[in-house]
Amino acid sequence: MVRNGQSGFRENLIRRYGHVCAVTGSCPVEVLQAAHLRGFAEHETHNLTEGVLLRADVHLLFDRHLLTVDPTTWRVVLAPSLSGYDAYEPLEGVRFADGPSEQAVRDHFVAVTAKWV
Repeated sequence: MVRNGQSGFRENLIRRYGHVCAVTGSCPVEVLQAAHLRGFAEHETHNLTEGVLLRADVHLLFDRHLLTVDPTTWRVVLAPSLSGYDAYEPLEGVRFADGPSEQAVRDHFVAVTAKWV
């Protein structure tokens, strides 16, 4: 299901950040997805300061609460359950892109890591 306004949100994020995943860096535009730091279902807004571009697989990890960003270091943190996955372990500690709302990053981090305990 495509959300109303999602394609415009993605295009605006591409204009803002270029063809760059907030975690993995430069990549083909075809694999970039618009991600909401705050769940769209809760807020139903496409706020650019609360959105980033993520590579499709990274977006799935993000949405499934397996990847978040530490708001004090601005570094990626992986869920303990991803330990041992060679494709994803290198993402731990990667610097997240500048630009998104610090409060939205903080809110995501708190909500996600609370589920890991």
